[in-house]
Amino acid sequence: MDDDNTSLKEVVATYLRKNPEFLKEFPDVLETLHLNHNSGVAVSLIERQVEQLRRKNESLNRQLNQLVQVAAENEQLMTRLHQLTLELMLISSRKEFFTHLGNSLLHDFKADILQICLFDQDIARDAGEDVKHLRADDPEMEAFQVHLDKDRSVCGRLGESKLEFLFGSKARWVQSTALVPLGEKGEHGMMAIGSSDDARFYPGMGTLFLDLLANVIASSLASGEELEQRRSA
Repeated sequence: MDDDNTSLKEVVATYLRKNPEFLKEFPDVLETLHLNHNSGVAVSLIERQVEQLRRKNESLNRQLNQLVQVAAENEQLMTRLHQLTLELMLISSRKEFFTHLGNSLLHDFKADILQICLFDQDIARDAGEDVKHLRADDPEMEAFQVHLDKDRSVCGRLGESKLEFLFGSKARWVQSTALVPLGEKGEHGMMAIGSSDDARFYPGMGTLFLDLLANVIASSLASGEELEQRRSA
């Protein structure tokens, strides 16, 4: 094996001697080479600059790879959102609507627990056991008003009392949460998505998928309320 390595090195060295323009044609190869000057402990300014450029290049490559990965994930989410929206539009039953919604969220958004809270008692009742009815004037809702007033999804860690209010006995497993207002400033209620991973939902993360999904849910709820008003008129 050592003889093979030595032979390969000699081949490379011979090739470079015969092709001195090689590194000019392929500068990316030069970026990965480590060249030491025969100057003892002294390091030339050029060598320092090359090392700094190499580190900067590696950092930019990592950032680019991360951006590409995030873009690919966002594209997948948007594609699934479009598909989910079409699926929900075909469902007339409220119970089936929220059952399908819940299954999709737990599967596609990798959530561990989901809780949907609605203020309309009739809609919440028809939506099934997975949907919880809350009174808009419930005193405990005051703690969530600051989140709902932001009129967009909020991610991060919630206090123990808020977690217990939302998730009950399962609250102890929730380490991070996405709180999603349904309707303008949560006029219809809210949706809470919990995860056992404390880094799954964090402040400042992108919430476009959740906000668009909230619009879909709110539109369905608004249509349902209009239908109830027509029936009772």
